[in-house]
Amino acid sequence: MGGSPRIVCIHQGVELYGSDRSFLQAVSALRESFPGAHITVVLPGEGPLNPLFAGLADRVQVRSLAILRLAEPVKTLLKGTIALPWYLLRAGIDLARADLVYINTAVVADYMLASRLAPRKSVIHVREIPKPKAMPVIRALCAFGNGGLIYNSGATGQAFDRPSSQRQAVVYNGVDPIEGAQPPSVPSAFDSDRPLRLAMLGRISDWKGQDLLIDALGLLNEGERARIRVRIIGSVFRDDPAPIEMLKAQIGRLDLNEMIGIEGFMDDPAQAYAWADIVAVPSKLPEPFGRVAIEAMSHGRAPVVAAHGGLVEIVEPECGWLFQPRDPQALAQCLREAIANPAMVQEKGKAALERFAHEFSSETMRTRLLDNLVRWVPALKEA
Repeated sequence: MGGSPRIVCIHQGVELYGSDRSFLQAVSALRESFPGAHITVVLPGEGPLNPLFAGLADRVQVRSLAILRLAEPVKTLLKGTIALPWYLLRAGIDLARADLVYINTAVVADYMLASRLAPRKSVIHVREIPKPKAMPVIRALCAFGNGGLIYNSGATGQAFDRPSSQRQAVVYNGVDPIEGAQPPSVPSAFDSDRPLRLAMLGRISDWKGQDLLIDALGLLNEGERARIRVRIIGSVFRDDPAPIEMLKAQIGRLDLNEMIGIEGFMDDPAQAYAWADIVAVPSKLPEPFGRVAIEAMSHGRAPVVAAHGGLVEIVEPECGWLFQPRDPQALAQCLREAIANPAMVQEKGKAALERFAHEFSSETMRTRLLDNLVRWVPALKEA
């Protein structure tokens, strides 16, 4: 493909969690397919994500966006009422000037509303399953804007339940093996001579299930506890220390200090995946996708996941463990099985790598995303 379309890409964050990395991949795919395009990236602040667009975007613009955040109700209300005309004006100008407006995540309210002015130019990449209180609002924004909807899983699409008259497609997220990690072909070295190593990576919050994992570990007997070591890796929203203090207190009550460590967020989690034998994703609420699971699979590490949301589309029994959501007993049983069966851990890890290669590689994601964008956006067909 060639040509010089004008593309504006908007994202709601500036960190390096799953949706941030997926946004970076999408912009990279657009640059690769349209090398002559003029690409503007709009972000709500400064952070580790911003410098990664050097060479991908012609311009990185930092400005306030009307982002829906339940954790900040006052700010969200002000942006959604008093300041909304200003936000809509700026978004409308971008729409008028662009050939494609790519909106990453379904919480960027100003651009989603403005897309009503030019729905054939607008694509919303839906990467979340909102909580029940937020879902009616976000579903209404998707309906009003009427732009194309890319879902990161079938579970996300089912949750939004939009009519077939609106353009929709499912494109699974993809990852590349993380730089610096052990080659994906290197299997877990877990055997009877050392403890099983389990890693959990992601935002520390109630719905991600760090406390559920700790409860499950507390159910193991003394011999099983001696055969497992755990790293919980991640940061909290707005640097609130309370969630981490609660986890540390829980670990102390269950006398698990020797087997569990809590570490801060890693920009590059390479060494965590290289260290681990298995990776836990025990989310209490349905994950719209589950990027950590496919990152683990890309390194030949079998995931242990809650069986709901997009995770059931990622993990099949031969390449990991699925357990009843919110059930620490069920999770503990999966851990017991892994501790007792080093050969099974290695076999599932190999199967996980094979499934990743067929379904969840970055190249597969890029091809499927671009196929839909070109099919939906007239200017891209001509480029």
